[in-house]
Amino acid sequence: MDELEIIRRKKMLELMKRAGMIEVKPKRKVIIEVITAPGCPYCPIAIQMARELEKKYEGVVVRELSVATPEGQRKAMEYNILGTPTILIDNKIEFIGVPNFVEFERRVRKRLGLAPQ
Repeated sequence: MDELEIIRRKKMLELMKRAGMIEVKPKRKVIIEVITAPGCPYCPIAIQMARELEKKYEGVVVRELSVATPEGQRKAMEYNILGTPTILIDNKIEFIGVPNFVEFERRVRKRLGLAPQ
């Protein structure tokens, strides 16, 4: 393969990535923290949604923090969280309550640096 062919292939790959025709592996991790409370009927739904994104996208890490634990209480106090479930993405409150899955996925993809779907 000559040098010109290598340049053509690199350029074609770059254009395909920009157009969203091929997925680019994320270069960074996205941390999703779901703040939960015992007995909350909506918290399991939020956790399930986050876990689905964790399975779907390389680089996504999900943590569940219950306000019944010292770590969960500390996080809730730090962010002034008054309701559950509350979802933080990369230490920023993104959702209070159960989010719309499409919007949740859109925000995670954005943080991963992937093209919108």
